[in-house]
Amino acid sequence: MYEDFSERLFTHYVGGAWRAPLGTRAIPVVTLDGRVAGQVIAAEPADIARLCKGLRGADTAALARFSARVAQAADDLAQALAMQGACPDRTAMVQLGAGIGASDGNMRHPVCLHGSVRQAPQRFGQRLGQGLACGLVYCPPANEALFATLLTCLAAEADMPPGAFNLLHGDPAQTLSMLAQADVPCLQDAR
Repeated sequence: MYEDFSERLFTHYVGGAWRAPLGTRAIPVVTLDGRVAGQVIAAEPADIARLCKGLRGADTAALARFSARVAQAADDLAQALAMQGACPDRTAMVQLGAGIGASDGNMRHPVCLHGSVRQAPQRFGQRLGQGLACGLVYCPPANEALFATLLTCLAAEADMPPGAFNLLHGDPAQTLSMLAQADVPCLQDAR
């Protein structure tokens, strides 16, 4: 997929750049066949503080670019999910891209998206697009870290405004708690 993809698992994506985590707690990323594909480093309060400095929204042109990029990479996204146990489904990934483009962008606060893409890809895409309107904090479950990293690469390729799409790895519940302690008004949406 991408030459430096495994290195991206070690980093967060904040403010439009891949950034070294400020914590040290590692969580293994395991493939369907039990191989360790890498590890993610859980977000810590210092990562949250860095994130809070730059949350901002994206315009409809940026959403359209991202939606198109996701549709183009549907096979790669399905493969990333399949490596961690989900059935590869190109159609579901095209629906995800369509959901991004169909979002209404009426959010008033940043969105912390922390649920699985597996159950409802189009709904996940809509919430992703809505979050991008005010600033998205994506906190994927560890069993979707490969997919989340690839999706983040696509957001970067779509030239999202810095701070519109942010990826924090780790335990979603702990990350949500840290965001609340930092007074970040996030809509907590599991799907």
